[in-house]
Amino acid sequence: MKDAVILNLITLETVGSSFFKNYSWIIFLSLLIIFVALFAYYIWISKEKTAKLLSEHVYIDDVVGYSNYTKFCQDASVMLKYKDRQLAIVYVDVSNFKSINDFYGRDQGDRVLKIVADKIHDLVVPDGIFARHFADRFVCMLSYMDIPNLSYIIENYLAELALDIPGVAESIKISCKCGIFEVTDYEEDINEMVDKAAIATKIAKESISETVVVLDSGSSNRFARNQEITYMMEKAYEEEEYKVYIQPKYSFLTEKIIGGEALVRWESKVEGQIMPGDFIPLFEKNGFVAKLDFYMLEHVCAMIKRRIEEGKVNVPISVNQSRIHVYDPMYISKLINTFDKYDIGKENIIFELTESAFTENTQDMINLAYRMDNLGYRISMDDFGCGYSSLNMLKSLPISELKLDKTFIDDTSIKSRYIIRSIVNLAHGLEMTTVCEGCETQEQVDFLKSIKCDIAQGFYYAKPMPAEEFEKLLDS
Repeated sequence: MKDAVILNLITLETVGSSFFKNYSWIIFLSLLIIFVALFAYYIWISKEKTAKLLSEHVYIDDVVGYSNYTKFCQDASVMLKYKDRQLAIVYVDVSNFKSINDFYGRDQGDRVLKIVADKIHDLVVPDGIFARHFADRFVCMLSYMDIPNLSYIIENYLAELALDIPGVAESIKISCKCGIFEVTDYEEDINEMVDKAAIATKIAKESISETVVVLDSGSSNRFARNQEITYMMEKAYEEEEYKVYIQPKYSFLTEKIIGGEALVRWESKVEGQIMPGDFIPLFEKNGFVAKLDFYMLEHVCAMIKRRIEEGKVNVPISVNQSRIHVYDPMYISKLINTFDKYDIGKENIIFELTESAFTENTQDMINLAYRMDNLGYRISMDDFGCGYSSLNMLKSLPISELKLDKTFIDDTSIKSRYIIRSIVNLAHGLEMTTVCEGCETQEQVDFLKSIKCDIAQGFYYAKPMPAEEFEKLLDS
């Protein structure tokens, strides 16, 4: 029995040894294949992780931590395939962000952008996408039910933000200007859509009252027109296409010319006459009006100087001055230099400042008015009554002339007439001359004479005319 067991063991050992010798290469190959497979799997997993990390780096904005513009464009292309949804591009511009960077530093500025991005994320996701376009501008694509409701939501959510920033004691208050472009052509290039939404934002930035602007054919045409005018304005200045027109001012008492108001007209060599309403508001916004104001002042001073040298009669000419001059520390010096250049008396010019200039920059404008008055310059408040100036402010201003807004005289109601009479009496009590512009009918003239208004300006007497014609009228 024992011998049999030993024999069986010897037999198994011989068979096993023979099997291993015959199939060892198969075992080795199998192990090698398993090893290679595991190694390949490891390499694949590593590449996937690396690709994911690279993808996240490539498509994530380093500042705000959300998708960047490249990823936005890719995701937008996918959204545009579903044409059963109404889509809109919303462009968001953080107003005066540079001042935040300058005052608090770039790190805090980046934190502000991150919080703004969080606000936009809460508004847009999950039904839309967004990204930081560049700097302090964000772009979104989202679905909507109707544009008025979308505008309302955006304005109430993003127009004014109070942000609590770590390390800053008080909340930082910022505002945003937003433009909306409705997607109508789902095949249009996404960058062109974003450009159109950005145009709407630029229009909003040019407006004092509008926070959100929807780009339509009217606003698009207006923006394009403004771009054309901006392109032409400097060349027009160099070639003196801006012409001085003067509207005579008549004494109610003598019915004779006792002054005039200088008004600018643009006689373009390319387009003909461009109306003031097409360029003055734009020049107010882009700052060119400051340059134009001194252009007009120089031409009026030159006319007065020439007439003095020719021994002709002069009357005070009113010249409009923009509220923008309050921000120019050299403004007074420029006035002094201009009068010195032409060597004319300060009584020859009256500077017209609108009522809104005083109400929007109250203390700064009052300070400027006093500096001008102390130097002997005469000041008129234009468009009185169209704003909300207080009687206390009127008492504080060193003005010599009060011009009633045309809307008063156009209103023939008893209340309006009572207000006009009261304003004239008030002005006389404050030793101010009263001027009523917009006199167009005999009835208006008779009424203004009856309340002892001093000066008339309007079509009833004369329309604005080229300075040369005004001189002829003055000499006749």
